[in-house]
Amino acid sequence: MNKLSCALITALASLSLSACGGGGGGGNPEPPEPEVVNYDITDLNKGFYSNKLYCNKSSSDEKAGTLCGLRIYQIMVEAFNNGDDSINYDVGYGTSDHKGDIQGVIDQLDYIKGLGVNAIWLTPVFQSALLTDHVVPLDATGYFAQEYFKVDPHFGSEDTLKKLISEAHSRGMYVFLDGVYGHFKDNIQRISENGSVLNQTETCQGSTETYEAGDGTLCAAYNFPGSTGTEDFFRDVATYYIKEYKIDGWRLDQAYQVPVGTWEDFRTAVENAAATVSYRLDGKTVNPPAYMVGEIWHSNNLMKEKGYGTEAHPGLKSLFNFNVRYAITQALAVEESGYGNHTGTVIRTQLKDNEDVFPSFAMPNIFLGNHDLVRFGDLIQRAKKLNAISSELYWNRYLLAHMVTAVMSGPMTVFYGDEWGQEVPNFDVKKEQMGYYDDHVARVNGKFSGFTENESNLLKQFRRLMNLRKNLKSLYMGGMTDIKTDDVLFSIKKDFDDESVFFFMNVREDKTAQVNLDTSIPGDGNSLYDLMTCEEVQAEGNVFKVDLPAVTAKLLGNKTAYSKVCAD
Repeated sequence: MNKLSCALITALASLSLSACGGGGGGGNPEPPEPEVVNYDITDLNKGFYSNKLYCNKSSSDEKAGTLCGLRIYQIMVEAFNNGDDSINYDVGYGTSDHKGDIQGVIDQLDYIKGLGVNAIWLTPVFQSALLTDHVVPLDATGYFAQEYFKVDPHFGSEDTLKKLISEAHSRGMYVFLDGVYGHFKDNIQRISENGSVLNQTETCQGSTETYEAGDGTLCAAYNFPGSTGTEDFFRDVATYYIKEYKIDGWRLDQAYQVPVGTWEDFRTAVENAAATVSYRLDGKTVNPPAYMVGEIWHSNNLMKEKGYGTEAHPGLKSLFNFNVRYAITQALAVEESGYGNHTGTVIRTQLKDNEDVFPSFAMPNIFLGNHDLVRFGDLIQRAKKLNAISSELYWNRYLLAHMVTAVMSGPMTVFYGDEWGQEVPNFDVKKEQMGYYDDHVARVNGKFSGFTENESNLLKQFRRLMNLRKNLKSLYMGGMTDIKTDDVLFSIKKDFDDESVFFFMNVREDKTAQVNLDTSIPGDGNSLYDLMTCEEVQAEGNVFKVDLPAVTAKLLGNKTAYSKVCAD
């Protein structure tokens, strides 16, 4: 791309990121001249979304605000940061140096706090191997424990974990641990702190069918004839870390391995335990919120069956929003399979399916990436490699992914590195080699300084989005109204009381969208403001003109929203 074309695209873009150059550092090919599509918005599609889910309802309840407003930062402990060089694993999956530990997380708490998140999730810290053991890559993941009531010495000590939790709380951040209640190493310590005995089996429960445990591993036997030992054992685990360490809840691995009725029991036990615990959070005395979010990587119907349960018998109340995540990657890049669907409709359809399938108490947790998925930056590059897109527009696409997740009601999670646009060098399509498989390539070293200009710009925009999400209830627990969604646009209005936010996103590289929004729609004095820049949008006659060049977005607010995030 020549310098003049680059300058023109950058000037036109409604984002402050350069449209030139991708994560790998190369330039983009000359894009075709985009077709202009006009939209005259005089009314909203008010009946499309039902807003029946827990975080789409206006509520003054403090607990609802806490849970729906979670902004969680996921950390892969063995990869994130090396704080103690004497206890490294040195082996593992992914491309990191496998030297991460709990002290490394403590060392970066100020960086994490500065992102605008209010919680951290640590991948499992249970003891997987002693320092004297021969270790294998699986050990470093933490997902196959040998002792649930001890901290892995490769990550630190019990005191180090307590220090991390205390330091995070003092900065106003919750701490969630990763609970693996369905599988473990075959040398598992089977007796809990309360004397409950774990029942084990070689036949493991998958999401839809059983499978045989791998070498050196076993699975939990629930509903063991004549015994409740497994339920008692893991209930002890779940409540022990609440009471002894004052953690704030759990992320739950492969939640389909635990019967949904048992999840109801575990969740109730955790909530009851949290009510007996208090600590100081950013200067205030609080109880742990007892948030529990499950991983069920499947259809919405199976998520309901295996995780959420029913209105009468709720299991877990929050699950990761995998299918909306896939819709976002399809719209802006491709998913891991290489499939893309570059329309706004694919996102709207999946959001509607959530409402149709999930019970009303459900709190889907929106996210873009995690340790089992390919980095979004690599999916952008994969889309280009597969000719699913012709113009990479790397930084635009990454920002749009952050923007659309930021406007979804309910708790959200960001995987470390996504805040500044991380990708894995030399990885654009699947590779059959150690460190580069699709299911663990994202497990890389963290980076906390030395950012490029594009990385710094994305990081700045991410922090802005987290600040908006912190201060605008319409974003994280607001009702959602469809504005106009089709092959080009995804657009919604979010409302909480008299606070209104409008999100317009053009997902196409070959279209320019020109939206003419009737001035009567924002209300509140017929004023409208760009919430990313705090600039007022000037009306032209009886419309606000919202211009959206290829692969750009606008986040606008009425006067009430503006006053909460731009007053200073």
